[in-house]
Amino acid sequence: MVDGKKETILKTALFFDEKKREIIEAWLSRKNVSQILSKYNISRDSFGSDIAIEIVKYFIKVLKYEESVGQCPAMNRFVDLMYSKKMSIKEIFLICMGFRQTLFSLMIVNKKVDNDDPWVMELLSGILDKNFSSVLERFDELLLKESLEKQKEEYDRDFTKRILAILDLQENAIFKIRNNRLFLANSAFYETVGADSMQSFMLSYPEVWGFIEKVDRFETLFKTGKYEEWLKRCIRESDGKCEIELFDHRRKRKAQMQMSIRMMPKGWRGEYVVALQDITEQKAKLASVTQMVYTDALTQVSNRRKFEQMISAYMKRYENERASFFLMLIDIHNLTEINEILGRDAGDLILKRFARIVSGNLKKKDFFARIDGDRFAMLVRESDLSRIKGEAKDILRQLHDISYREEEGVAGNIAVVSCREEDSINSMLNRGDRIIQRIKEQGGDRVMDDTLLAQEDRKIKKAAKTFLEYCRRLSETKKPLEVVNYYLEIPIDSKAEIIRILGDLIWVKLRKVAIHTLRRNSEIFIKTEQKPHFKGVVEDIDKENMWVRIGGLEPVMHSPLDRNRFHVKLVPSIEGILCKERIRVPVDIETLSEDTVTVFLAYLTDLSVGDEIEIEATLRWNEITKNVKLPGTVKEIKKSRFTTRVVSSLNVSKTVKETLIQFVANRQLEIIKELKESMI
Repeated sequence: MVDGKKETILKTALFFDEKKREIIEAWLSRKNVSQILSKYNISRDSFGSDIAIEIVKYFIKVLKYEESVGQCPAMNRFVDLMYSKKMSIKEIFLICMGFRQTLFSLMIVNKKVDNDDPWVMELLSGILDKNFSSVLERFDELLLKESLEKQKEEYDRDFTKRILAILDLQENAIFKIRNNRLFLANSAFYETVGADSMQSFMLSYPEVWGFIEKVDRFETLFKTGKYEEWLKRCIRESDGKCEIELFDHRRKRKAQMQMSIRMMPKGWRGEYVVALQDITEQKAKLASVTQMVYTDALTQVSNRRKFEQMISAYMKRYENERASFFLMLIDIHNLTEINEILGRDAGDLILKRFARIVSGNLKKKDFFARIDGDRFAMLVRESDLSRIKGEAKDILRQLHDISYREEEGVAGNIAVVSCREEDSINSMLNRGDRIIQRIKEQGGDRVMDDTLLAQEDRKIKKAAKTFLEYCRRLSETKKPLEVVNYYLEIPIDSKAEIIRILGDLIWVKLRKVAIHTLRRNSEIFIKTEQKPHFKGVVEDIDKENMWVRIGGLEPVMHSPLDRNRFHVKLVPSIEGILCKERIRVPVDIETLSEDTVTVFLAYLTDLSVGDEIEIEATLRWNEITKNVKLPGTVKEIKKSRFTTRVVSSLNVSKTVKETLIQFVANRQLEIIKELKESMI
């Protein structure tokens, strides 16, 4: 979809977001819908707050590309409710059509439909049709299940024999439980548990589940003999799946089994059918594959993926049990230069030797991983800062013992980061990055903890409080705030009049052009007399009276306000190629200046902050076409659900810089012209 259409859909999503309550009221007030809800004694208020609002929110997320079409959880609850009320398919159809008609009517009344753009209605119809199709599929499944349940008959002896004859042909062990007693089993089951009949099984295992040695789901319930609750939770929360460990008498060894549990249709309470599948070999293969997935290929220690999994577990334990731990980031100093001078083999040897030394001395309770090209991380369960800093200094000495040229030892930078109540994985890593950057600024090759950073962060929080007091003084003296927002990366300054301050929210009046370019959730920056400057988010906007409400205020040490060069956003984006050594990846160039470029790519190869890359692109303006190569260094990598954003500083020749200056200047004029035309 071209960017113009994408923008139209996003505007439509914003419109529906603003009209959520109006949509629900209009939908549930439609005559057909209201009559059906009334007929089945369904409260409009509860239906609206429990189901309708979630359906509307989901539909908006689909338009924002945040959810997939036809996968709305609220739709399942909707169908389950309709099914429980014994509604007809026709009545379900009328309710769904009521939603469609409400949306289309609202768009027509508010003139959101352009006769030249029928594709908008077609797109919305397609989304609604797919969702309606999933509703009918779900309803059909429930009807089928009901039909099968009605066909249940009482077991007789001949029927049981026929069933057993069939089951005995199955290689997997299959058995049936009724009221926690074995009711039926095939020969494969008896052979597996070492019994030749139901009687011998019951003698060997007075408790029907006694043949199981270990389970991986709800172990406490199983060990305490609460089998009925255990079975129901397996079905409800694990789709009837549970891995178990038992002694397999057929193969004379312990085995891991996948147990599939199904509750029989209503009629017999406490009745379950269970199948066992031997997955011992599969688990062994999976363990091997998992080892590969979670292991760094060069150093054979854990990789970034495993690190993120482990730090999440450490943080969860800290949250639940206050179990203190430290994150240690270890940065190998000047590894890029070593690779350039002595070759990559020398750098690889350093990484492998260091990883072997540290992992060889690692305590069982701690964790060690390589998380980037020249960076390692360690998670240490410890509460004493001085002790952890001592361990970090030992690691640094071990690094010094690794020589690579004329007995010259390897240098490194180690950041020790403590976990705090307000921390997330990103905040801890960011704090570690800041510490390592500070170590480098001080000459490198040392250990530093985050004590000073914690003090600085407290000062920043204090700065936020001071900033609000500063705003109140400006308001009292009728002095303006210097506010900047960015339209397609072009800064738009406003001398903002403060019209209200409530708690940590500020209402300000802005220039018409600034108001025109803002919408809810837009970022907005506020200049202060001295750093830190502040960033906020537009929480509400009144374009007629030209005011916005700004919330989420936070100090920023680095922001677009610090730029020395003009940036422009490219709409539509320009296709390019990201080159790193022999790797070539297609990218979309989104922003550009004479010293920075931002690109988006669908998948990320081996790329890290600090890597040298080159962007190949073709720039066109005023009937001029220039093929350019933009060498630079990766400054930032940010992953989202579908794409990866890469920011690179540029190191281009004088000729290429002149080309960029001309291109950026022309794009600036285009943006300003478009902005003026849109305002008219």
